[in-house]
Amino acid sequence: MKEHIGESSEPDLPKLRVSREEAREKIIAQRIKGNQILLSLTSAPKVLPAFRATFEKAKSDHGKWTAFTIDLLKTLFVDMQIDKEFGDDWIPSSGYQLDIEQFVRWMNTQIDRLDSILERLDLFPLYGLPKEAVQSQGKNPNNKEIFLVHGHDEGTMHEVARFIEKIGLTPIILHEQPDKSRTIIEKFEDHSHDVKFAVVLMTPDDVGGPKGQILGQKPRARQNVIFELAFFVGKLGRDRVCALRKGEVELPTDYLGVLYKPMDSAGAWRGKLAKEIQEAGFIVDVSKVI
Repeated sequence: MKEHIGESSEPDLPKLRVSREEAREKIIAQRIKGNQILLSLTSAPKVLPAFRATFEKAKSDHGKWTAFTIDLLKTLFVDMQIDKEFGDDWIPSSGYQLDIEQFVRWMNTQIDRLDSILERLDLFPLYGLPKEAVQSQGKNPNNKEIFLVHGHDEGTMHEVARFIEKIGLTPIILHEQPDKSRTIIEKFEDHSHDVKFAVVLMTPDDVGGPKGQILGQKPRARQNVIFELAFFVGKLGRDRVCALRKGEVELPTDYLGVLYKPMDSAGAWRGKLAKEIQEAGFIVDVSKVI
């Protein structure tokens, strides 16, 4: 007779009502929504009275997000109040500035607790399923690799790479990977195979224009950058490719109409890039955006 998990084994662990894959997908989706609420507040200009209205909306959205997340955890787990681990809605104290600081800390705490649940999913038994079914559930860690396409502007490349690392992800820079006797295209194919998001740096490394036209040539990105941009748009889809445009670099005509993010001197591109990566399903440390 098969022993069923959920009857007597491992009584101290939370038990999953659904597969780990389904639980992981739903918890990550809620985490992304929480990060979006937090990012809408932390990236907003700190100018009154507009910022006060932004804060009020963030508090309202947070209350709804918290209630939904608690109900979601109750539907995913059985026999253990794991929703209590997540925490309740935020309770304001006194003082406007103090409220903002405490609100941000509390949201970061809740997001960290969701991360903790995600990290432990593979430890939780599946309720009512045979042990064989539990053992057959493979690990499915969240892919943290972001392919970084760049030209000759190494300063911009390093700036973006360090930011990607800062928010908890891993930039893949082709020339930093070992060659292993591969051609450039073989190396590119190998390292681009499993990535789920690409950041393309459109920096003004070249100039160009119509044949025979010397005057009026425009700054352009390197040809390899244009090639890899098209490659990843075709492979991943436009929603998983973020082009960062530096200066007045010319965009390829087939890419006109597709959104890109200008690399402004104030650094607002960081929040915009983080949001794009979040919406693609990655776990981003939003507290490191600013």
